[in-house]
This record gives sequence, structure tokens and C-alpha cells, in this order.
Amino acid sequence: MYVLTNAMKNLARNKGRNILIAAVTLAIIVSTVVTLTINNAAAKVIDGIRLDLGSRVEVRQDFIEMHQIGLGREDASYISIEAFYSFAESEYLSKAIWGANMYAWSGTLRAVDDYGDGPGETTRVNDNGEEVLVETIKLITTSDPDYLAEFGTLREITSGRMFGDLNECIISEDLARLNGVDLGDIIELKGAYATDKDYALTIVGIYSDVTEEYTNWFLAINGRFADNRRNEIITGFDTLMAAGWETNHGLDLKTEYYLKNPDNIKQFEAEVRAKGLPVTYNVSINQAAYDKVTGPLAGMKNAAVTFMAVILILGAIVLALLSFLAVRERKYEVGVLRAMGMERGKVAFGILSETVMISAICLLIGLGAGSAMAQPVADSILAGRVADAEATDSGGANKVLFAGGQMQTDDYAEGYVPESEIQVRLGMDTIIQIIILTLALAALSGIIGVVIITQYEPLKILRERN
Repeated sequence: MYVLTNAMKNLARNKGRNILIAAVTLAIIVSTVVTLTINNAAAKVIDGIRLDLGSRVEVRQDFIEMHQIGLGREDASYISIEAFYSFAESEYLSKAIWGANMYAWSGTLRAVDDYGDGPGETTRVNDNGEEVLVETIKLITTSDPDYLAEFGTLREITSGRMFGDLNECIISEDLARLNGVDLGDIIELKGAYATDKDYALTIVGIYSDVTEEYTNWFLAINGRFADNRRNEIITGFDTLMAAGWETNHGLDLKTEYYLKNPDNIKQFEAEVRAKGLPVTYNVSINQAAYDKVTGPLAGMKNAAVTFMAVILILGAIVLALLSFLAVRERKYEVGVLRAMGMERGKVAFGILSETVMISAICLLIGLGAGSAMAQPVADSILAGRVADAEATDSGGANKVLFAGGQMQTDDYAEGYVPESEIQVRLGMDTIIQIIILTLALAALSGIIGVVIITQYEPLKILRERN
């Protein structure tokens, strides 16, 4: 008991030195609380995104990869729609979202950016020598409107409602205004490449759209107004299939399969290959979208880890130096205590107790201060990372390839935006980590003193007083 009492008195006797040690310790703890809290929060968000995007597998014919390995348009493979349905029966999947894009022609709807007097030429000959309709509209379809990624961020229903039944659709405000159509009107479309597919769709919703009009500079300068985002008509996947599709020829089938475990992607790919999926099809997660969404968070997380490592290393060195100097200043005090008969262990325990008391006080203050600072610091860092990501976004620098009557770009991150918000909280796991780090720092400081004390005998310490 005497040792602890004397340790508390020593804290008051040596105010200057202890305040300096406390200031360094507090700075280390506050910095560590902020960085560790940000790091843990970012890691949890990234893990959540990984479970979402990492579980989402696309099975698509990869024209760009075909081109890179020397395959031409004539090598494009088409498989039955039933095969895509069979893939969803895999034991590795939790669900499947069916979706497809189709270029369409309309003799009544005028496309945004089409400055002609009318629909103009209705047919053309494509690169395969096939006579096809001139595409003026892109029909976007999905089996689940809740998975339309851009709605709620870049697009929003402003009139009417989201489609639900067969032959219902929604269109953009610009397209509706240009053609003078409104809710309840019927629009007629034909498949541009599958010319036997006719659709009569009832407008049930009109949406605002602040996306980039063209996802690629090539599309803009070559007047492919069918690829203007304002010319997209969105409807249900069942509506598209009702026209009687047997294969995906003429479609950009964008079916998404959701894995129960992201680590099972290889097993799932092996299964669908065994069911007849051609090698020209790609089975993969959307890595580009994952990188785009998590990029700012990953950058912030890495910066936090680096800063924390630097603070801990420098802080440990400073604390070790201060502890060394402090014990050397107290050599005479230690010599007197030893000469009075106090054992080395008790002297060492007293010095360790002082260090632990200082660390405990700093820990209580540091947890509160660090917790209050973590959210503003995280918001500031993340905002800067998001701004950098948006500034360096290549925009129209993506590759474009035409094959098999389809067009494809490598902009797989289209419709995804970087994660720009994060909720930072000081959780119990973080508190435990901070306590362990604080005890480690206190032990480091105390061990320096113990090592020095054990090197000297009492009489030698007293003789070397001066």
C-alpha cells in the first residue's frame, strides 16, 4: 500500500516531468483513437460492400476480351434463354436478378439529339451484312426495379410510379417532353436487331435524370443518339421476354447472380461452364464497380493505418527517451529507497504504478476527445478522397467495340458512385484495442526504468549522486 501511496505523491512532486509525459501519452492516445476508429469503421463498410458487390456475379458475353485474344465478330456465341434460367438453380446462389438491354427502333418517338425532321432511314446493313432497323431507343429491363442502381441518386420518379405489370414502362422527362407524351400513353417499339420483336408499352412513370448523357466520348461524337441516357426506356424483364426470345441474339443480357458466399465464384463458374456456357462469356464480379465504390474508403483506411503506425513508432521512441531521462534524474531517490531496505521489485512496481496512473488518466481523456474528433476528421478525409476520385474519373476514355450486332464498352462501373458517407463510432472492439495499446506504451515506459534500476546497487547510486 505504501508503494502505491508514494507513487501517487510522486505524481504531484514531479509535476513538470509528469505533465510532459502525460501530454505525449495523451497525443498518442487521441491520435490512435481517431485513426483506429476510422480504420475499423471503414473496414466494416468495405466488408459490407464486398458482401454485396462481391456476391454479385455477372454472366455476359465479353466482346472486348474476345477482341483482345484475337476473336472476331463471327466468333460471338449465343445461348438459349433457358440456359440462363438453369444457371440460377445452382446451390451456390441465393437469388438471381434478370436483366437485359435491347436497342430498339420507333417510328413515332423522336430520340433526344436526333435533329432530323422524322425517323429518317428505318433500316441499315450492319457489319455482318444483316439488314437491321436503325436504333433510336435503348430498352432497359430488369426483373426487380429495386435493383436499378441509379434510382434514388441520379434518377428519381417525378410523375406516376415505377412499372410493375406487363407492358408498363417509365421514360425520362426529356424524352417525354420532346415527344409530347404523358402518363397513360402507349409507345410502340421494335427490336433493332431482332426485327420480329414488337412492343406496345404503356407509360406509367416519368423520371428525372442527371446522369451523363453519354458514357463514352465515341458515342457522343459519332451521333449514336440511341446511347444517350435520356433515350432509355425502362421496363420489366418479363415484358421483354413476352415477345418470345429463344436465345440472347440481339440482346445484351445482363443477368446478375448472387452468391451465398463470395468465395464460391470459382465453383459457380465451373458449374455453369459444365452446363454449356461458352468461353466467350465472362463469369466475374464487377471489380470495376467495387473499386469505384470502395476506392475513397480504402484510401482513407490506408491513410489512417499509415498515420497510426507513424504516431505509435514516434510516440514510443519519445516516451522511451522521456522515461530514460526521468529515471536517471531519480537515481538518488531510488538509491535512498534501496538503502532503506526496499526491494528492487517494489521500487520497480512503484515506477510502473506511476506510469500506469498517468496512462489511465490520459486514456479516459483520450477516449472522449478522440471519439468526438473521429467523425469530423473522417468526413473531411473522405470528402477529399471522393473529390479526388471524381476528378480523376476518366469519363469518356473507355474502349468501345461492336460485335454480333451489339455494342459494348468497358465501363462496368457505370451507375455506381463512390461511397461518400461513413458513420464513425467508438465501439467496444476499438476501446479494447486502445486499452491494449495504452498498456503496451505504459509497459514500455516502465520497463525502461526497471532496466536502469536493476543495473545499479544502492551504494553505487549514492556515490554517483553528483
